[in-house]
Amino acid sequence: MSFLRTAIALCANFRNYRLVRDLPVTSSVKYLLKLLTLLALVLMTSFVPWALKVADHFAGWADAHFPRFSIQDGKLIAGDVPQPYSAGDTDFVFMLDTTGKVTQPDTKTLQGVLFMADSFIVWMKLTNAPEAAVRAQQYSLRGFPDGVVNGDYFRSLIRSFLWVGLPLTLLVLVLIGLLSTLLQAYLFSLFASLIERGMPSGLRLPQLLNIAIHAVTPAAIVFTAYLAMRLEGLDLWLIYLVIYGIFLIGAANACRDRTAKEESTEDDLL
Repeated sequence: MSFLRTAIALCANFRNYRLVRDLPVTSSVKYLLKLLTLLALVLMTSFVPWALKVADHFAGWADAHFPRFSIQDGKLIAGDVPQPYSAGDTDFVFMLDTTGKVTQPDTKTLQGVLFMADSFIVWMKLTNAPEAAVRAQQYSLRGFPDGVVNGDYFRSLIRSFLWVGLPLTLLVLVLIGLLSTLLQAYLFSLFASLIERGMPSGLRLPQLLNIAIHAVTPAAIVFTAYLAMRLEGLDLWLIYLVIYGIFLIGAANACRDRTAKEESTEDDLL
């Protein structure tokens, strides 16, 4: 059965998990790798227009608020810009100071960036409260392209990053998804196999592992679709766990072979 037909069948009916119950576990891992790669591509495709829109919005803000300065050989050239320079509000502030007078983030603002002689600091707080923790990271200007830092500079920088960063992002997403999914599938299978031992028609560990790996399909598809649409106010992890749990239990019950006694009891009821 082809990959797409398998994915559709797994979402359509619990009994279809019998088709994958007795596969080699390696085949299930290969299926999971294909599924995660496809979903990661869908997620990244939805992310690119949003990232370009955000970059264009910030580029417009930079054209309106940035003074004229440039980067040359990893150094910031500010010319006759009065320093320290600051622009923005309590939500976001841009600061520039190559004199060394300002070297720390403005903790009164929610987030911002401080450009210094040969580096810049980006910071963020969860709330505007003065006592809120500040997450700050300093980066060197070395390696950044030379040029005047304005809206067009940021547009070009973001587009260059997308071309270089997207393949790496795809690899990271697939690896994280693969490791986390295999871990949760193994933990479920190990726990369920202990319970199945006491049943006359219990499932074996490899069968449970196959079921647990493939049961990710509907939950992962819904999670990716909601995340790609950027719906607000939803607990996506809770939705994922609920769907995954339903398909795990339903598929495991549907894949369990009935004993002769169970078949006889069902015939008597009919």
